[in-house]
Amino acid sequence: MRLIFNKANDRLLHAKPTVLITGINGFVGSHLADLLISEGYPVSGIALTHDLRHLSHVNQQISLAYGDVRNTKEVADILTEVKPDYIYHLAGSSFVPDAEADPRIVYDVNVLGTLNVLEAARSTHLNARILIVGSSEVYGYVPESALPVSEEYPLKPINLYGVTKACVDMMACQYATAYKMHVIRVRPFNHIGPRQSEQFVCSSFAKQIVEIEQGIRTPILHVGNLESRRDFTDVRDVVRAYRTLLEKAKGGEVYNIGSNRAWKIGDIIGMLIEASRVKEIALEQQSLRVRQNDIPIMRCDTSKVEKAIGWRPDIPIERTLQDLLNYWRETISDVQVLEKRPQGV
Repeated sequence: MRLIFNKANDRLLHAKPTVLITGINGFVGSHLADLLISEGYPVSGIALTHDLRHLSHVNQQISLAYGDVRNTKEVADILTEVKPDYIYHLAGSSFVPDAEADPRIVYDVNVLGTLNVLEAARSTHLNARILIVGSSEVYGYVPESALPVSEEYPLKPINLYGVTKACVDMMACQYATAYKMHVIRVRPFNHIGPRQSEQFVCSSFAKQIVEIEQGIRTPILHVGNLESRRDFTDVRDVVRAYRTLLEKAKGGEVYNIGSNRAWKIGDIIGMLIEASRVKEIALEQQSLRVRQNDIPIMRCDTSKVEKAIGWRPDIPIERTLQDLLNYWRETISDVQVLEKRPQGV
């Protein structure tokens, strides 16, 4: 069952293209919605769950459908009703360990869900521009001599999540080629910022540090491999790249999205602690936080996207980490207020 509510977007009132975002209530989807709404786009979205906390500030400005991208008919019905000019397909499972724990559901969400979106757009003759989100995990292990890694590097994923994203990447390329559809593929590297789940490394550290600040956790930070180096970009820069690529880039192309800089995880922790209100925090490595087949270093070659649309990340990592700490301060404070309310109030 799906539900459309708050139909705020009348085409006659907007000069800009109508947008549909799958996974609109997620980390990246909500930031993309913020950007597009601020620029006057009529925005619709598909959400799997009723968890709309990341959209509470804009829920009067979007049209929302509850639906599952794994359901072929639901996807086709929503596209037929919305008739989007631009489709940003962000719905998917993005946490690598989830794929190891339940490969079938991650395959269904990432691969079948993407197939349903592409096929619905093709069969309904929408002539929409479509952005399909892949992942840097498709590259697998890249030797330092080949870094920064470009879009020309062969796809050699070393985990199941990366395999699903490689399937998505090739499927999107096939639809662009065979059906002459305007499909843009992106391969984002690690992106971070406010609203990110605590499952992910930077957000996990930030949440733990804020809990230590507020006295609800002992001053011990649980960590994994501190020597790994990753290419981190602020999510608000990432969605700016998505928007500009779908507006201006040539269909059928693929673009890396990243910062062209590799940060050591231990240095990220140091910056978070420096920005925190407590300076004495011990580190404790937990085996569950150390990933098997961990890639030691990833760094993104951004030259193609820079040449195509002039995009570069603007937000320094220090601001991103500060904003992430502030997000968890607000979130945890809100939870504590709710827990302290008398029953019935």
